[in-house]
Amino acid sequence: MINVNLLPKSLQRVREPGYWRVLAVTVPVVAAAVLFSISYLSGQTITNLERDVQIRQDQLALLQPFLQEQRQLQSRQQALRALIAVAEEVRRGQVVWTSEIAALLEYVPALTADGAVMLDFRSLNLRSVYPPATDPNRYEGRPIVAEASISGTVRGPEVLATFVRNLENAPDFGVLFQNATRQGEDDDLFTYNLTVGGFSGAQR
Repeated sequence: MINVNLLPKSLQRVREPGYWRVLAVTVPVVAAAVLFSISYLSGQTITNLERDVQIRQDQLALLQPFLQEQRQLQSRQQALRALIAVAEEVRRGQVVWTSEIAALLEYVPALTADGAVMLDFRSLNLRSVYPPATDPNRYEGRPIVAEASISGTVRGPEVLATFVRNLENAPDFGVLFQNATRQGEDDDLFTYNLTVGGFSGAQR
């Protein structure tokens, strides 16, 4: 049998190619599959990241006591370093006063023939000077590591002058004479005040 379409061309049905129908079905399916894959992979990535974060948090919780102990040890180490630094400062600025005083007594004028004391120390104030200090107006500008303020009594100005001169000529001491006062009208006893500096490098 032969079918003849007698309708005008404008009214005749046009048959679409078959691949358009295939594309119309395939494209949405593929797009849905791609979106599902992206969503699934993103969800898996987020899940993996959350699991890693939880693992790290668990590890941090386990290590927390050790971290706290480490912080305590570091704090103690800093405190010990500070103490060591102070000890080093004290050690470097230490003055062996017994040696200094013994050396100072070597310059005191000798006793008289009958053993009478010609000069005594009634007051002796000692201080260490660290780091060594210099003053152009004191001890001829030489650096000192110790200083002693001395006051006492002396039998006659000549004895005091000898003591001061001995200190001026000493290689390890310098002297700053302050004053001397007679105690009585007819008495040869004087009170005196002076300062003695121990020079750097002269410690014993």
